[in-house]
Amino acid sequence: MRNKTVDCLVGLQWGSEAKGKVSGYLGPEYNAMVRSGGPQAGHTFFDKDVKHINRQVPCGVINPNCLLYLSANSLVNLEVLGSEIRRYNLYPDRLMLDNHTMVITDKHINREQKSSLENKLASTLEGVGAAQSEKIWREGYLFDHYANKDPELYFFSNDTVKAINEQIQKKHPVLLEGTQGFGLSLNHGEYPYVTSRDVTSSALLSDAGISPTHYNQTIGVMRTYPIRVGGNSGPTSSKELTWEEITNRSSSSEPLIEYTTVTGRMRRTFEQDFEILEKAILVNQPDQIALMFLDYINATDYGKTKFDDLSAKSQKYINNLEERLNIPITLIGTGPGEKHMIDLREDNQKRYPIENPLEDLDCGFWPTNFYGSDWDSGYIKEFLDRKMTDEKGSPFKRKIFC
Repeated sequence: MRNKTVDCLVGLQWGSEAKGKVSGYLGPEYNAMVRSGGPQAGHTFFDKDVKHINRQVPCGVINPNCLLYLSANSLVNLEVLGSEIRRYNLYPDRLMLDNHTMVITDKHINREQKSSLENKLASTLEGVGAAQSEKIWREGYLFDHYANKDPELYFFSNDTVKAINEQIQKKHPVLLEGTQGFGLSLNHGEYPYVTSRDVTSSALLSDAGISPTHYNQTIGVMRTYPIRVGGNSGPTSSKELTWEEITNRSSSSEPLIEYTTVTGRMRRTFEQDFEILEKAILVNQPDQIALMFLDYINATDYGKTKFDDLSAKSQKYINNLEERLNIPITLIGTGPGEKHMIDLREDNQKRYPIENPLEDLDCGFWPTNFYGSDWDSGYIKEFLDRKMTDEKGSPFKRKIFC
């Protein structure tokens, strides 16, 4: 019997649906989280009232019992990756990058900045498309190439396919944290106003090297008013709105306005677009929906945690939406904070991770000051030269098959 322990989290619109918030909220329920894609997508979440924006590392990082993987179809900016590793004090016993991950270099960023992509497609110009195309042309260098030359990276490079599948064999719950949204899918979105890869639930399984036989469910994330990045980011089938209109509709005492987490551009916003929603549901087949930004419907519902406490206006909106989509709305975001969530899931829709999975890993010895005082400190090189062993006398190991 195949272990069905893998869940997919996907955006059902054009990104910025608050997948980071949902991932952070669900983080304690999983023993492993996998992220694909590149650093052009910033996932925002709060932990203990502190705001975090992750562009590379899965949002499950806040759960110390959650192992973190970047899949083979990831693209990494080493500077961004390094800053997140330092911020969360991550070691290779928790974070692993597939050795087939593509590395974004200054060459890729410069190529995009010199192109017409920003004016033509409102691109973030983070070098993702250029790096992906170079990987397709077999002209670029993968993460393993850089890791073999840099001891600061060496121990993070591994075969994540084997590692993730070993988690599945142990019946550990795994979440695949999707980036962007269905409307930006290279194959199914509003071409050419799309990202550089497919972003569907089936693509996430392929990116991570997981058989569909291990698939359990998909959680689709959507927002009350869909957005697109500012600039010439493409059309929708619904009416474009101003942020002033949304502020007035919600009766908010404060102006409602959003800017993108990576480029800082003001987002475009629209009436609900059921054309893209229905196609996203057709392709992704979500088992449940996480509806975010409910406070944009009625500002008086900001921060509420019980459905019965919501205004009649918001309750009607949710019930009508659930009836039209014919999918249960189980998570409702009422604000940006980690506590601003209404959880309507049944027990069988939740996941129950094992405790302390790191105790079950064969990861060798990791010194407490693994990085020294700086990412480029050379501490690991010194560490390797001394050929340190753990207290049992076992040699330091690179390969971490969990």
